[in-house]
Amino acid sequence: MATIAFSLPIIPGKTAAFRAAHRRFAVERRSEFEASRRRLGVTAERGYLQHTPGGDVAVVVFEVADPVRLFTGTAHSGWPIDVDFRAYLLEVFGLDAASAPPALPSEQVFEWVADDRSPP
Repeated sequence: MATIAFSLPIIPGKTAAFRAAHRRFAVERRSEFEASRRRLGVTAERGYLQHTPGGDVAVVVFEVADPVRLFTGTAHSGWPIDVDFRAYLLEVFGLDAASAPPALPSEQVFEWVADDRSPP
């Protein structure tokens, strides 16, 4: 299992659409979303909103069996939810997943994990 993380600048005025994406895809279309993610090999997906002086940025973290499978499947799937997700990527980030070059994995620079993960 691989963990991949990346950031995408949000088009000005589209932050609300980024905030609404979880409900739009993972809540309102839950069974479709889960089937898509299983097919793409995703076991966890997290999205964070980072406010920066240059504008808002989405930080996305996936736990996935095969990153190439995730990006290729997202770019070329004909499943309605994946087609709609590609339209969302274009609307909110200006990212045309169908013609974008394959994403290069982020370089993990450090990791720290507490030996005892229980809260202090």
